[in-house]
Amino acid sequence: MLINSIKNILKKIFPFTSNIRYDKETYQIMKLVLDENSTFVDVGCHVGEVMDQALKLSPNGLHFAYEPIPSLYNDLKVKYKNICEVRNVALSDYSGESDFHHVLSNPAYSGIKKRAYPKNENIKKIKIKTSTLDIELLNEKRVDLVKIDVEGGEYGVLKGSEKVIEKFHPIIIFEHGLGASDYYNTNSEDIFIFFENIHYEIFTLKGFLKKSLPLLKDQFNNLYYKNEEYYFLAMLKV
Repeated sequence: MLINSIKNILKKIFPFTSNIRYDKETYQIMKLVLDENSTFVDVGCHVGEVMDQALKLSPNGLHFAYEPIPSLYNDLKVKYKNICEVRNVALSDYSGESDFHHVLSNPAYSGIKKRAYPKNENIKKIKIKTSTLDIELLNEKRVDLVKIDVEGGEYGVLKGSEKVIEKFHPIIIFEHGLGASDYYNTNSEDIFIFFENIHYEIFTLKGFLKKSLPLLKDQFNNLYYKNEEYYFLAMLKV
């Protein structure tokens, strides 16, 4: 009984401690990747914690923040007025409209589709506009780093970004985890094949920082299905 209780406590603590680690690793990677003129793209900007870091590291760059939740978008427009481009759309693989599940009790879990939640949440369905990165950014001069945090919809974002990726070869930091992406009928196999086809390699954030070898398909699948990691980095094969 005591062992089971400890396990349950650790399960509740682990996501929180993991997020702290991922944030720290993301900022370390940003310091390596971004220069003062870099372009950073924040897909799922939320309240702007990551964008804040990009603005410090690349003060002369042109940055793009995408946030579909109206209230968060409005706050970001005020916060980043005349500093970066803030757009009120959800990125996917098509342009149009979509239902969107706004998790009022925990906005960070919001997404186009419902996903698994750690507890009962207060959810409001709203209508939002959708677009693709290919539509949004193909005519820009550079794209250096893209962060994707869309609660399971990352495969759609990637499919809508193929031309941008081919043109600019940005480094991509993305969330991908069981309990979210599977609600979009996608999995680690889909993600791995997508990147393989465009000659990209996948790393854990820690692995990239330690200059480890890229993940093999079985390794990536194993991390996904065991929920051992849910933030990854993809970059053009050297």
